[in-house]
Amino acid sequence: MRYIQNLFFDILNDYGQAYIVVRHSENTVIGARGFSAEEKKKGITLVFNQRNYKNLVWSEDGSIRATLGFGVGNKSEKCFLHSDDIMSVFSPDAKIKFDRWDVWEQKDSVMKSNSVSKSGKTESQDEKVVSLDRFRKSKN
Repeated sequence: MRYIQNLFFDILNDYGQAYIVVRHSENTVIGARGFSAEEKKKGITLVFNQRNYKNLVWSEDGSIRATLGFGVGNKSEKCFLHSDDIMSVFSPDAKIKFDRWDVWEQKDSVMKSNSVSKSGKTESQDEKVVSLDRFRKSKN
């Protein structure tokens, strides 16, 4: 998790703001504000800049503690972002995005197992494979 921390601070220092995408779980706390219904499904994108956070501490396990400002009034909320819930770090200005595939794969496997149990049918792996044979040039 050290590489994510280094990337985050490099982006923040070089470009003035960095974004973190965090998924909803019991382990992550977004102050008294909490997660909206849509954020519980899709996650929340948090913007860090020089004016909207205080007391940022990145722990050894990769979790983040900080007081973040939300909304027009920049209302302070004490937040704890569990390391397993940090999905990505990015910056549109730097044109950089780092996604944690291990976390996305866990989320996708949970979503697939839930959809399989609801629909009662599974998607075959063969249906996803596209053969390249018809695109290859034949040697004559």
